[in-house]
Amino acid sequence: MVTYGQMGYIVHIKDLDMRELSKTAPGKDIKEIFNGERRRILDIALVGGSVLSKHRAAEPITVLCLSGSGTFRAGSDLEDSQKLVPGTLITLETGVDHEVVGEPAVRILVTRFKDN
Repeated sequence: MVTYGQMGYIVHIKDLDMRELSKTAPGKDIKEIFNGERRRILDIALVGGSVLSKHRAAEPITVLCLSGSGTFRAGSDLEDSQKLVPGTLITLETGVDHEVVGEPAVRILVTRFKDN
């Protein structure tokens, strides 16, 4: 369960640890940091060339690269690609196949926007 403090209109979810990722031990780490009525936010780290395999989201998403580098691929044959470096922000519509590869390691913040 996510805990957060609410101050009037602002909801402080979390202070993210923005340190660089270790690039040696392969693996993936997916943490849900917020799950609200209209959006869900995930902190995803892919290390050592790990892959978040081809999948699709049932809602629109945004992807913000926090650290490291990698590649985001999209399309039925993953034919469209975008290099991920710190600060890269992309958006993807509902139902589009996509995958993410850490090259060698990447940390992304994914926001999934829910329909009501």
